[in-house]
Amino acid sequence: MLGVSTGWAQTAPISRTIPVTFTGTVTGSAGDSLMVRQPDGSMTPYAGPLPDYPYAVGDAVTISFNATLPTREFYDSVYAGQKAADGIYRITVSSPYYNGGTAPGGIGNSTAADVSGPISPALNSGQPTNTRMTIVYDYNTDSYAIEGSGSFVSGAYSLPGYLYDAASGAYLLCGTSGQPGCLPSASYDPILSSLSGGADGSRVNVANVRVLSTDPASGTGTGVFSLSFLGSWSLPQAGGATPVPEPGMLLLFGAASALLPLRRRLRRAA
Repeated sequence: MLGVSTGWAQTAPISRTIPVTFTGTVTGSAGDSLMVRQPDGSMTPYAGPLPDYPYAVGDAVTISFNATLPTREFYDSVYAGQKAADGIYRITVSSPYYNGGTAPGGIGNSTAADVSGPISPALNSGQPTNTRMTIVYDYNTDSYAIEGSGSFVSGAYSLPGYLYDAASGAYLLCGTSGQPGCLPSASYDPILSSLSGGADGSRVNVANVRVLSTDPASGTGTGVFSLSFLGSWSLPQAGGATPVPEPGMLLLFGAASALLPLRRRLRRAA
């Protein structure tokens, strides 16, 4: 479990670090979505028995990470002379490994998103997990909001899966404590996936997780499955946690934003 703040933390006069959290439930699990490859190459839904998967429909799930964001002091000092007329700024946070990590006060940095349960950040070709989201800062009220769509992407992650046992013709739960690994042999690349937010900010998906077979030559039993979480994002404000607006409010927010010609994106210092 990665350490995630529970409230604002002033990291420098020009920045503060806040936790961003998705709280929801599992609405689509591996057993509901497993698609199995057929001899002709087509994919069909699997309707047979499967071991229980750790993320079952109805289970609670949380996703959380820390984001380092600007304060008024940043725009009064470091960013002086480049202020937006409306006082509205969009900051896309990401891992320091990917954004260079050189912005003043660490602004624009995020930690890898932590998922409750056995989904864990993982290296992908030696590169660490990157978590991206765009957050809106309102200088006028010194407050933050998640951009209208709640756009979010984070990867890579390792997670439990299924392995088709060709000898028994059954699927085995794999990749979690007390269970076998999900790869037929060490020559296979790790099975990794990513998290991505839905268009309205209420859903997070884990798509196209590979399922392999102990008989790779035949390909029998191979396929893919997905997970889906439904909920909402929140981040703390001076008065406590403020959730993402309801879809109707998101549309109003997006329409108003289109009328703000002087909105500027925070750029990483050269």
